[in-house]
Amino acid sequence: MPLIDRLKHKQASIGIIGLGYAGLPMAVEIASAGFSVTGFDVDEAKVGAINAGRSPVSDVASEAVAALKERGLLRASGSFEPLRKLDAAIICVPTPLTAAREPDLRFVEAAADSVAKRLHREMLVVLQSTCAPGTTRAVLLPRLQATGLQVGVDYHLVFAPERIDPGNVRFNVRNTPKLVGGVTERCTEAACAFFAHFIDQVKPVASPDIAEMSKLVENTFRFINISFINEMALLCDRLGINIWEVIDAASTKPFAFLPHYPSPGVGGHCIPVVPLYLEAIAREHGMAAQLIEVSAQINDEMPRMIVRKVREALAERGRELAGARVLLLGVTYKADIADTRESAALRVLEELARRGAEVSYHDPLIGSVSVAGERYESQPLHPEALRAQDCVVILTPHSSVDYHAVVEHAPLVVDTRSGLKPHPSPKVVNVWRPVATRVPTVV
Repeated sequence: MPLIDRLKHKQASIGIIGLGYAGLPMAVEIASAGFSVTGFDVDEAKVGAINAGRSPVSDVASEAVAALKERGLLRASGSFEPLRKLDAAIICVPTPLTAAREPDLRFVEAAADSVAKRLHREMLVVLQSTCAPGTTRAVLLPRLQATGLQVGVDYHLVFAPERIDPGNVRFNVRNTPKLVGGVTERCTEAACAFFAHFIDQVKPVASPDIAEMSKLVENTFRFINISFINEMALLCDRLGINIWEVIDAASTKPFAFLPHYPSPGVGGHCIPVVPLYLEAIAREHGMAAQLIEVSAQINDEMPRMIVRKVREALAERGRELAGARVLLLGVTYKADIADTRESAALRVLEELARRGAEVSYHDPLIGSVSVAGERYESQPLHPEALRAQDCVVILTPHSSVDYHAVVEHAPLVVDTRSGLKPHPSPKVVNVWRPVATRVPTVV
């Protein structure tokens, strides 16, 4: 049976390379649609967990992994040899930055080499990892073509970016439209036939380059808008204006405005990283991506601004930052997500420690973190611990935290997210100066 028919009739066997925040949700969705899925990862702990019916990723329930494993639809492997017998290979590996803040494609290159060694006729290869325009053609295609097989005839190659938003209860793998850009029309057709089984809307585009660029544009759009609202928050702070009321007022316009909200900075894999891929490709073509550069400067400044606010709040109470006991609430980059990648909260922690504060943290999702060579353990939030602090700083407002208890027992609370909207207690300092006239609610 030809590959496209196997894909249309769910007779194809699928491989997922990379079982992290992008790969495992995709693997579970594909297996749930009835395909036989084998996940590949060099992390033995992830492989062992999945084969034991446990999820190593916070966004995927262990119950879902266990149920699919029990049905024989999901398994994991540390060896790439099974790829020789699979019909499709979907690459979901990380694309981080180097120490010099340049794109790092070593994981994509390693995955491409692994696939090329086992490429066979009637195989679909999908790159989902976020990459600069041209990566599919420049990195994957030459390696696959070196086997002597012809793209669009013997095998199919596409770029179809992941667009997962961890923790989003409204949008998931299934109801987030899938962009598919094939090297040839037959490549696009084969991939669309596959994705249509488990994604509600599949959007073919004219080339992998368009799909690659689209991913960068959508994330950079958020990056720039976050930097804009952070800068407006800083300006409103100087003017004594409540930025939250400004955003609420602007949001009443039914067109041409999309609200974004101030924060200690950007985090996660996509938002802080993707724009730098776009900036790098612009430099390669003789352009300066000025908006991206300025936006990065604004967002990078936010953790230091938060530290200044903590210092000012302590000074108003006659306390120096150096030697002060400061407890941070939440170190993940996003509420209710067990992910600290590029977390601005960790940069706040590092800056506070550098300035001499005695820093500790509480996060119900993260047991320990290492920052600037120091290891920190999550501390319990009992009343005695809160009373022993000089300041408690709300950085990531996890919904499971009892903020009323925090305000009751802590001597000073600095809220960086307006998680308390606002609180009438004089102990609560919101860095964005909300007025004290509304009924306080915790979000």
